[in-house]
Amino acid sequence: MILSADGVGVLVHLGIDTVQLKGEGFTLRAKQGDQVSAGDVVVTYDVPAVEATGRNPIVPVIVLEQKAENITVADGVAAGADFAAGDTLMTLNR
Repeated sequence: MILSADGVGVLVHLGIDTVQLKGEGFTLRAKQGDQVSAGDVVVTYDVPAVEATGRNPIVPVIVLEQKAENITVADGVAAGADFAAGDTLMTLNR
């Protein structure tokens, strides 16, 4: 989970059932408690290696403890577009 300076938690889960891989295919670039900024690499995710195990590489991104009406998703989210590092997925309107 990533926690913003103002206390908003965001859970980013890399793949489905990937916890069963016990870290294989993932390289941590930041550790718990590190302060990171937008665009910082916190983990490297080897999608082909994860797919080779038969797991789904989808990446759910969940904003915790916020009302849905306070979240505006980017147009590409609903369209199922691919996103690159640094692209905006959603905006929290407080």
